[in-house]
Amino acid sequence: MDELNEKDLFRVRIRFLDLVKSFFCEEPDAEKMSRWRGTFSALAAEQINPRFDNAVKDISKALIEKNLSDLHGEYYSLFINPFADGMVKTTASYYLNGRSFDQALVDIRSLMDEAGLQKNSSVTDPEDSLVVMLDTFTSLVEEEKEGDAEKARQLQRRLLNEFLQPFVEKFMLELKENEAADFYYLCCKVLAGYCDLEKGLIE
Repeated sequence: MDELNEKDLFRVRIRFLDLVKSFFCEEPDAEKMSRWRGTFSALAAEQINPRFDNAVKDISKALIEKNLSDLHGEYYSLFINPFADGMVKTTASYYLNGRSFDQALVDIRSLMDEAGLQKNSSVTDPEDSLVVMLDTFTSLVEEEKEGDAEKARQLQRRLLNEFLQPFVEKFMLELKENEAADFYYLCCKVLAGYCDLEKGLIE
């Protein structure tokens, strides 16, 4: 990433954030699975960062071995079915405070307010949910490109260091220990590797 010019770097960051968000925002379909296969097959030939590279190789292999039905079943069990033993939470406050709708949610709402950002009214997930945190981070990257770069970068650091990265590490352990999680544990490994890349960029 260091070899990219500034304009290309913003574009790549936004595309990666969209990619990792696509794992968790909704059930996979054939088009999305095809996109993942193509993207990770290409990335597997690159050397970016050891943690990220290993995660890319693992998920690339899994995407060859698994079919869409496998991914549908796992996504439903982990994120949709309220009666499944393996259903997992996807909010920062659950992992950082021990229960949903706690201090992390309050603090992330405050950060978004400081950034002049509001959650889309059509989104039912809270502001400290993984998908909304990734949306917020993407908006801050766009703001860095087009607006107050220093303020946007400062808010990126706070969101990443105080909320997103600590959440991702705990979320990944939860998925690792969950018998229903296989592919989505690998998705979280990719996300964790990407968070490491972002940390290197913004610090």
